[in-house]
Amino acid sequence: MSRTKTAQTPPDRIVPLHFFDDGPLWRAFILYSMFVFDGVLDAEKLRSSLEQLTRREGWWKLGARLRQSRSETLEYHIPSSFSAERPSLAYSHIKHDMPAAEHPQAARIPRASKIPSVVGNPDDLPGLMRPEGGPLKLGDYINTDRPQLGLHIVSFTDTTLVTIHWPHTMCDAMGKKTILDAWTLVLEGREDEVQAPHGMEFDPFSKLGVNPPEPHKLVPQQLGMFGLLGFGVGLVPTVLRQQETRMVCVPRSFVERLRKDAIAQLAVADNASEPPFLSENDVLFAWWTKLAIAHLPQNSTRTVNLNNAFDMRKRLKPDIFPEGATYLSNGVSFINVLLKVKDIADKPVSYTASAIRKSINELGTREQVEAFQGLVRQGPGKLPPFFGDRNMHLLTYSNWTKADLFSLDFSAARRDAGDALRRTACKPRYIQNNHFGQTMPNAFPIIGKDNDGNYWLSGYMNKGHWARIEELLAKET
Repeated sequence: MSRTKTAQTPPDRIVPLHFFDDGPLWRAFILYSMFVFDGVLDAEKLRSSLEQLTRREGWWKLGARLRQSRSETLEYHIPSSFSAERPSLAYSHIKHDMPAAEHPQAARIPRASKIPSVVGNPDDLPGLMRPEGGPLKLGDYINTDRPQLGLHIVSFTDTTLVTIHWPHTMCDAMGKKTILDAWTLVLEGREDEVQAPHGMEFDPFSKLGVNPPEPHKLVPQQLGMFGLLGFGVGLVPTVLRQQETRMVCVPRSFVERLRKDAIAQLAVADNASEPPFLSENDVLFAWWTKLAIAHLPQNSTRTVNLNNAFDMRKRLKPDIFPEGATYLSNGVSFINVLLKVKDIADKPVSYTASAIRKSINELGTREQVEAFQGLVRQGPGKLPPFFGDRNMHLLTYSNWTKADLFSLDFSAARRDAGDALRRTACKPRYIQNNHFGQTMPNAFPIIGKDNDGNYWLSGYMNKGHWARIEELLAKET
């Protein structure tokens, strides 16, 4: 897309990015989320309704152009009006006159398994989720006249794949939910229920972390400049090695049994009068951590840092976020759990799950969120602080379960059904997220819980590690 404009075009309105949106972590990633629907959806209805949303008052960010100022900060350039030459939505559509099962890539779209299993490779499906010439890096936005939000639809005679893509500087997973919820309302003809996201004309986080009420509890274990340098040097071999990604399905029954057993183990160990609380996500993370470090020497005292992305919106209500408000930006903090390899390997899942729950309780408070963001402000280049030691093994989790992405209902766009079927839900059976730009090894997004209660997760690891995980999963059954 060309950046040229006619002399008669009014100048774009310029708005700087919010402080925490313009950071190196978010600049590194371009995100693609693909939703697979077992039904024929009207691509034009999907396009027109999403485009209508991008043109609504208060939703300008979706159609804004991303630019870099002379001081190298990012800013939004908002067209005074949208047109065919300067659209508010990047859109593409491919139609195949065949069932999805007859298409060489679509036939490999994973399906749920009855036991915990590696069910596919998200990188096998690039032609289904990324349009030709689709953005791969931040420069693909800065150096073109591309809107921030893109929509790519691939239609089959029995299946529809709907992909949205955007730079991570625009929003996180909860921001994506904000878009999907509003899009659905427009699609259903309920435009009057759509409210503009909070904080579009101002930065709600402008003072967050400026004067934290208390120090962060992990400050004694924070890496200084030399520790960061050593940790970074140690990461080089991992980053340079070939990476592989896989999709994993963990059935509902397995997670329920895992949680029940972990709670029972803790109750006995602590001689508790009441069962302790562990969430399904606590035990899922703990169980997966055992598998994710299986390639390390199991008797090692090496530190493992479970770096958990944490949505801080709820903790900042009601003064920063009014009740019921949505936020179309990045509202992410991190909670860190520091353990030893041998303890994770030797002890039951309940041990790691309990450590995760304890860290959420202690580091997920309003005061600790402010303390963490204060460290971000103090750190070099807005990098989040690192805790542990220079030789630690870092695992990063990003849990999207609360975004409830599998509840997305596009029944209002169905073409392959009469009125009766259109009144029934049409929800995705499969969702995958691919990121382009910087590949982050040992980072695992938890896509969420599907409509049958199964969990889905994916991630990149060094070549060969996934084969070891598949061996261990085979022993789980």
